Amino acid sequence: MGLRLYQELVAQAKHFLKTSGFDAGEERHDIALFHLEQAAQLAVKAYLLRELGDFHKIHGLRDLARMSRNECLNKLVEDKWYIVDILEDAYTGSRYFIRSYGAKEYEEARRFVEEVLRCTGI
Repeated sequence: MGLRLYQELVAQAKHFLKTSGFDAGEERHDIALFHLEQAAQLAVKAYLLRELGDFHKIHGLRDLARMSRNECLNKLVEDKWYIVDILEDAYTGSRYFIRSYGAKEYEEARRFVEEVLRCTGI
């Protein structure tokens, strides 16, 4: 495992989570959700790197979770499928479309991402 890469992925995941709070405070929920998606994606990739020694260069949270074989993470993704949909929509929508989200979506997604970090041991 590349310890340095793992540490950087973890640091970036935590930074994206923190930055999302700033964005939400500025009522930029579209960007806040994008940052939450990035936090979740990097946390799962860090987990894959730590547990399997590598990670695929894909971006979908569902696919990454499946690859992890992490029961906690897979149950979370299955139970909160609608949050995954919002986050994946925010990931693509923030770059290509105008999307509007509110504080409710942000708060639900933030709790989800905090659980992703817990499931991955970050």
